[in-house]
Amino acid sequence: MVTGPRRALAAASLVTFVAVACEAPSSTVAATPSVQAGRVDVGGYELAYECRGTGSPTILTEAGYDSAGTSVYFELLDPLSSISRVCAYDRAGTGTSDARPSATDLTVMDEADELHALLQGAGIEPPYVLAGHSFGGFVTRLFATAYPDETAGLLLIESSHEDEIEPYRRYYGDSRDADWIDGGELLDIDATAEVLRAAGHDLGDLPVIAMRAERYEDVLSGDLWERTQADLATISNDGMPVVALGSGHFVIDENRPAVLAAVAGLVEAARSARSLPPCEQVFTGTDVDCSP
Repeated sequence: MVTGPRRALAAASLVTFVAVACEAPSSTVAATPSVQAGRVDVGGYELAYECRGTGSPTILTEAGYDSAGTSVYFELLDPLSSISRVCAYDRAGTGTSDARPSATDLTVMDEADELHALLQGAGIEPPYVLAGHSFGGFVTRLFATAYPDETAGLLLIESSHEDEIEPYRRYYGDSRDADWIDGGELLDIDATAEVLRAAGHDLGDLPVIAMRAERYEDVLSGDLWERTQADLATISNDGMPVVALGSGHFVIDENRPAVLAAVAGLVEAARSARSLPPCEQVFTGTDVDCSP
């Protein structure tokens, strides 16, 4: 969850971006063989997306709390497309995607299902390597849990963790900042946490890289942050913790080489059907700490 200072940073980090064919009807639009963009109906409302590059597995990017993925990852799409095909999208109510019709009992699992419906509607076939930043880590973890046969790898970048939910609630009390509102809709974050605790810690042998920043930039305890980030590297038998040096919460802006190296390592593991190589090999030539 991006709250307090991190929420302000999130707003400041967005890059203005208008998706190709955002005015097009709800069908996929292919501008060139390596660029695909459009909008997909996922149940009476449309989500906007853009893909670049070619190759398999497809890299799926997931933005942080209440943020539009096509904006947040805009400057990373071309570098990522040199690794494999990459797709970014705007969750409902963010960017150029439609707002979701009023919903009750909305969970992050619903958002993971919306992503899956988008992929199916756009004809973006698995396997997928998912990269989720901050709150986006919730979405990618639940996607991997719900669709394990379609998920080939998972990069968690400064990911939120279910053990932060109660401390945030205690910190903010009755303030609106204690709520989890994404795309204008209040999430049932407690139900989300239950699913994460029940199923989000057993991803089998799925290659997972849990990347945290060097600096802590939030209102909770730094010790809690370090513990929860370390825990994320244990949700798979093939988990790898790593620290992106020189960065705060927005690693995707402040240490892009580390993010690109992590994605490349996951893509290569998926293509070879092998476990992740040692951290030092994955991140050769980048500014990281492999022994957090």
